[in-house]
Amino acid sequence: MRQRDLELLRGAVDMHAHSGPSLFPRPITDYDLGRYALDYGMRGFVLKDHDSATFHRAAYLKRSMPAVDPIGAIVLNRSVGGINPYVVEAALHYGTKVVWMPTNHSKHHNDYYGTPDYPQLGRRQRQLPGAGVTVLDKNGRLTGDARTVIRLVADAGACLGTGHLSLEETRLVIAEANRVGLEKLLVTHVNLSLTKYDLDVQRELVSAGAYLEIVAVTCVSAMFREQTPAELAPIIDAHAGERLIFSSDLGQASGPPHPEGMRIVLRALLEEGVDYGALEMMTKENPAFLTGLG
Repeated sequence: MRQRDLELLRGAVDMHAHSGPSLFPRPITDYDLGRYALDYGMRGFVLKDHDSATFHRAAYLKRSMPAVDPIGAIVLNRSVGGINPYVVEAALHYGTKVVWMPTNHSKHHNDYYGTPDYPQLGRRQRQLPGAGVTVLDKNGRLTGDARTVIRLVADAGACLGTGHLSLEETRLVIAEANRVGLEKLLVTHVNLSLTKYDLDVQRELVSAGAYLEIVAVTCVSAMFREQTPAELAPIIDAHAGERLIFSSDLGQASGPPHPEGMRIVLRALLEEGVDYGALEMMTKENPAFLTGLG
């Protein structure tokens, strides 16, 4: 069994990896993450920072570790200007492969947690107050800037993640993505509390053209533990791995290093009887497509 879980990580791509430098405490640096990925034979990972773009960090890490593919990304929180097409355009020109809609600065996140932050993590410094970021105008329609961002991502062939948008916002983003021909749209961590959707909603989103992300953090991090692999298994079985990806969302002091956290959950899922081929699709094929690695 151990060999099979390790085999699932050989050539895998983690699309949701937190590391330092960061405004949140991160015990693992970009360099550490690269070393771990090489040790496990992973193909690559997407560097995610809630407060800053990571395409520069990915480029420098690649120079020191040419055998692994660090992938640059950006999250449209207030710290980069929110839903700002000019920021997105520049990020895409720099080679960014993943653009996330707002996360902890989103209106939905603020409404859910009562703070534009993670109560579990804590920052080293205070933030300026600000309104929650939303893709909706006062009439409940997508703003012009949101539509432009979606089109820019589509034109670049990049991946758009829904971040911490509400379900209402996510549905409208998917509809606009379909209208402009955006093929790589990922609904972020559908098994984490503030964006957790039941199977009927998941099927609706997949039928509308989205991919869904399952994350390991909810099973292996003390700060975010919400479920067991046994509870994840029937969700994966229901989709047979189609249009699903498996990411870590790790990088907290309370959790294991990213590849090891993924391995722990993958092993448990195999023991629950989840199909190896479905898990391989989720760890390798689907994330490689979404990140443009082919």
